[in-house]
Amino acid sequence: MSRFLIAGATGLIGKALLRELGTEHDLLLLCRKSGDPAPGRTWLPTSFDALDRLTLPSPVDIAFCCLGTTRKDAGSAEAFRRVDLDYVLAFAALARRHGCRRLLVVSSLGANPGSPALYPRTKGEMEQALLAQEWQRLVILRPAMLLGHREPARRSEQIIQAIYPLVKPLLRGSLRRWRAIEASQVAHAMARLAIQESGIETVENERLLTL
Repeated sequence: MSRFLIAGATGLIGKALLRELGTEHDLLLLCRKSGDPAPGRTWLPTSFDALDRLTLPSPVDIAFCCLGTTRKDAGSAEAFRRVDLDYVLAFAALARRHGCRRLLVVSSLGANPGSPALYPRTKGEMEQALLAQEWQRLVILRPAMLLGHREPARRSEQIIQAIYPLVKPLLRGSLRRWRAIEASQVAHAMARLAIQESGIETVENERLLTL
């Protein structure tokens, strides 16, 4: 039985990942408040600002990072970067301190540390920092817009998801990379990629759709 550490397990992709992994593994779930109890799940309520001082109850084999927010939800650019950059790197350091050498992290289509826009720039800086570290297995996933039921719902996502079926037929050829993807598809890809051989991979949205 493998022992997995997961951050963001109460989010859209995180919930799908829990369903994907089932009860065959020992799951350590970092959270602000505990989720539903289930066999094999250990909820670890903690402050993400204090991950550098956290000690886990056991070593970790594989770490999954599903953390992510938006500037609007975070309240400011600084708060957004705290979640999507600082917390992600702190989570990676926590996993490494507990013996983990395999990390899968959700980034975003278009991530670029040189972008003038906050969101892709922050995601790109996060990727750059992780790629500079030594990992036996590092997988960076770059999904496009996520489809799925989020709680609480984001009004902008509801509008986009409502009109997306009209836009999808136009996303062909080079535009295919912008096709929206179900959170469950991303979670399924994470679970499959986690157990593959060692190596560093950046997995773009087109491949996630096929996985």
